[in-house]
Amino acid sequence: MRLKLIKLAGFKSFVEPTRIEFSADMTAVVGPNGCGKSNVIDAVRWVLGESSARHLRGENMTDVIFNGSINRSPHGRASVELVFDNPHNRVPGEFGRFTEISVRREVLRDGSNHYQINGQKCRRKDVTDLFLGTGLGPRSYAIIEQGTVSRLVESRPADLKLFMEEAAGVSRYKERRRETEQRIRHTQENLERLGDIRGELGSRLEHLKAQAETAERYKQLKSRSRAARAELIGSELWALETRLGEAKAELAQAEQALAALDAKRTQDEGRHVTLSVARQEAQAEQASRQQQIFLGGQAIARLEQQQLHQTELGRDWQIRRQALGERIEGIRAQLASQQEQLTEGTLKGEQESARLEQCEQLLTDQQGLRLAAGEQLEQARQHQQQWQQQLGQLQGQLNQTRAQVNGLQELQAKTRLARLKLEDERAGPLGGEGESLQPGLDALASELECSRARHAELEQQWQASVARHEECKSQQSQQSSLLRELEARLTTLNQMLGEQMVGATLADSLQVAPEWAQALDKVLGRWLTAQPSDECNLAQSGLWIGPSRPAVAGTLAARLEGAHIPAFLNAIWLVEDRDAALARQPGLLAGESVLTPTGDWFGPNWADLGQGGALGTLALLGERERLHTELAAGRQALGLLDEQLGTVDAARAQLHSAFELSQRTVREQEQQWQQLREAWSLREGQRQERLQRLGQLGEELIRLDKEQADEAQRLAAALQQLELDEERLGELQEQGEPLTESLQLAQERVTHAERAVEEARLRREQQQASCQRWQLEQQNLAQLISLREQELARLGLELAELKEPGATPGQDLSPLLAEQRNLEALQLACHQRLAELERQLTELEQARSVDHKQLLTLQEMLATLRLERERNLTRRQGLHEQFEELGVRLVDLDQAVLIAADRGKLRQEIQTLEAQVEALGAINLAALEEYEEAKTRSTYLENQCQDLEQALETLSQAIKRIDKETQIRFRDTFDKVNEDLKSLFPKVFGGGSAWLELTSDDLLEAGVSIMARPPGKKNATIALLSGGEKALTALALVFAIFRLNPAPFCLLDEVDAPLDEVNVGRFCSLVKEMSSTVQFVYISHNKVSMEMAEQLVGVTMQEPGVSRIVSVDIGEAVALAEQN
Repeated sequence: MRLKLIKLAGFKSFVEPTRIEFSADMTAVVGPNGCGKSNVIDAVRWVLGESSARHLRGENMTDVIFNGSINRSPHGRASVELVFDNPHNRVPGEFGRFTEISVRREVLRDGSNHYQINGQKCRRKDVTDLFLGTGLGPRSYAIIEQGTVSRLVESRPADLKLFMEEAAGVSRYKERRRETEQRIRHTQENLERLGDIRGELGSRLEHLKAQAETAERYKQLKSRSRAARAELIGSELWALETRLGEAKAELAQAEQALAALDAKRTQDEGRHVTLSVARQEAQAEQASRQQQIFLGGQAIARLEQQQLHQTELGRDWQIRRQALGERIEGIRAQLASQQEQLTEGTLKGEQESARLEQCEQLLTDQQGLRLAAGEQLEQARQHQQQWQQQLGQLQGQLNQTRAQVNGLQELQAKTRLARLKLEDERAGPLGGEGESLQPGLDALASELECSRARHAELEQQWQASVARHEECKSQQSQQSSLLRELEARLTTLNQMLGEQMVGATLADSLQVAPEWAQALDKVLGRWLTAQPSDECNLAQSGLWIGPSRPAVAGTLAARLEGAHIPAFLNAIWLVEDRDAALARQPGLLAGESVLTPTGDWFGPNWADLGQGGALGTLALLGERERLHTELAAGRQALGLLDEQLGTVDAARAQLHSAFELSQRTVREQEQQWQQLREAWSLREGQRQERLQRLGQLGEELIRLDKEQADEAQRLAAALQQLELDEERLGELQEQGEPLTESLQLAQERVTHAERAVEEARLRREQQQASCQRWQLEQQNLAQLISLREQELARLGLELAELKEPGATPGQDLSPLLAEQRNLEALQLACHQRLAELERQLTELEQARSVDHKQLLTLQEMLATLRLERERNLTRRQGLHEQFEELGVRLVDLDQAVLIAADRGKLRQEIQTLEAQVEALGAINLAALEEYEEAKTRSTYLENQCQDLEQALETLSQAIKRIDKETQIRFRDTFDKVNEDLKSLFPKVFGGGSAWLELTSDDLLEAGVSIMARPPGKKNATIALLSGGEKALTALALVFAIFRLNPAPFCLLDEVDAPLDEVNVGRFCSLVKEMSSTVQFVYISHNKVSMEMAEQLVGVTMQEPGVSRIVSVDIGEAVALAEQN
């Protein structure tokens, strides 16, 4: 296995994608300081799984990504890929069959890491496991820096042992031992938890057992109660069905009567419309006749008025003529009596003054009386007004209450009508549709539950098949790992035996019991490599064993089987233990000895105690046979597992198909169920809304009835108060009448007095005016007489001119009166016809009122029947639901038993059973299942405990085998590395000695120390050496390890820096010698080291912060130079 190629991109200073090919066994990486040479070593270490940024000369893992330079921006990711040649399939595991293996690692700025092996994503652990036992790793001895050299020689014994273990190839054994110890720890923890769980489960089992017995008794009682309840419900349902049939017939009769009444009402309504139209026409005709009569009366009255005016006008001329004559006579009489009036007027004036004074005094008295009576009357009027206001308020409240009562009655009638309509609708097609949807919904729900149960069962089977598949895969993987481990161990044993034995040897021909194999190895020792044959070949050097001689009983020879047994084994006696050997030792003869199975070997005066460190050849042969047997059994088990895995995969594929089909079926049924459920929910919602509305209307009717009753009470109270107030108002009115009469009398007296005063004052004023006038008239009497005479002359002329007007002929009224009498006759006939229509309408209204009362009665009866039917239907639905809850079907019950059932006895029996159930107390119905589950779990846990104990024993045996194998490998590696170090150290130093020592006898816990003595020095500890001596010692140790278990390649980072020219030459010689088996890639500034290289890889940094590669093959360069 060789490192073929490194691909870098964005890693540290290697910005651009870079390829570094390694075609030679020795490749030197050269370049100036700071150009990025060590980044090549860091890249290899990083890909091999290094997780510490400190070992990569950084603070965190993202520091390996190119961080930018003066001319370049930072990158977002870094990747490195290593390509290995694997022609001899040295890499273990599944990738060992590839001739070329690539390992790639990539890191992003967010810190995420990605690993790939041959292009497949993997874990970091997969990468480290890939190189376990090969000597490669992020901190293995294959990568050596200056600091690594110092750390190697100055490391603690425990740290140095890690290098030895990696060289021995036991690192994977230690990893498996660590995993096994972890499994043991987890197994012990599981055992402790299982012990606690089993203890808790035991007490719980006892408790559950008592609960299960009670639950069983409960189930029996419940079963009897369920049977009695089913019989009771069936009997009630049978009686309910009978009642529903009767109610249906009654409802049909009532609906027929209602339909007939509706038809009659429709006929009466048509007749009422006809009569109403006729009445309107008669009323219109009557109004028309009345208008004609009114117009005729007006014409007759107008003619009569004209005739009366003519008569009055003639009478007016006569009256005027008489008035003019009388006026003339009056004026003449006035002219004669004015003198007398003047005298009488003066006397009367004095009398009127006296009378005026008397009237004024009387007026004052009457006004006082009137004022008193007015005040009394005003008070009475105020009381009367207050009571009238109260009476008006009461009348308003009464009217308002009557209006509210009427409104409540109308609202109540509308509410009852709406309720009846809702009941009709609820009993109509919507309810039937909801009821028709319910069976389909229930059937689909049942089918869906069955499908879900089948789906769950298939899912459990699928999960079980997946678990079985994973279990088989795990067992197959474990068996494959076990086979690989057995093959590796067998290969190691064959190598070990092949080194010890060449050709047919005595060890191949002997057969011995396993308990005596180690002791026989100790006794025979080098004789095991002897060549068995019938004759001795003197020309061939070495050991020879001839044919067997008869074996002495009780000796070692008697325990062996084979054709060639050394004769001296007949002198070695076998005993069981050391005490028996010591007891027999004094009686041994010369040449005799005694041997125990533990390897204690006693002679007459000597003893060899113990078995020794390593296993002998015979033990190794026995182990090889055992491994061959285990390998054959493992391969057979692996074949069986492959067959089981194929069977499980086929069953898994079938279950997967059935599972997908069941899943699709469940989804389709769920969709159908959801659609049907939504339709049913819609119908149910509408039905619930109507039921809610019906309930609201019922509550509204109750509220309206209550309010109507309250209003009726308030109306009665208001009527009673109104009667009281009216009585009080009547009393006030009766009390006010005398006062009114007194006031009126006083008012009349005051009026009379005022009138008398006014008349007296007026008369006095008139007398005074008359006196003055008469005095003036006395002065102008002559003028007045003259005027009167002139007026008399004028009147005479008017009277002479007056002529009596003639009578004008009047219009004849007889035609108008005849037409008026005819109209009145027609009006009377129209009135009679209208009265007849009114009578018919009244009779029709009375009939309609009777029909309306019958309609209300029928509607109430229908509402009652429908309500009863609805209650019975609801009750029937409830009984059917109870049947469903009980899990019983009505068709399964005997009808004769249901008809003859005594429901009272059944109820009493149910009560008795329920009382017995209640007497049981709290019941855990799941106790039976829990008890069985707990019992099953207890058995399962017991089996688990046994399996865990067996697993613990198996793991303990596995650790013992791992420890034994580790001790064998480590001891063998330690001895070989120690021998190689002893031989290499003098070569490196030109003399001196070095060796390795264990810090204790326990190979599992012992550390490793280095002891070195350069030539001419006696110091024994490494700490006293110089830097160059430490470096050479470390190189000698590393090369010794490489000789034992060569890593595919070795990386050296300026390890020759502390060496002088002489030691550099020795170092180069040693590297060149080792390059025949190991590929070397080293970084150096030394010219001697550069000259030794077969390939030079130059690292330059022409652009600041950016590394580039220049590769030169020395062989091709020399060949080209020779050609030139």
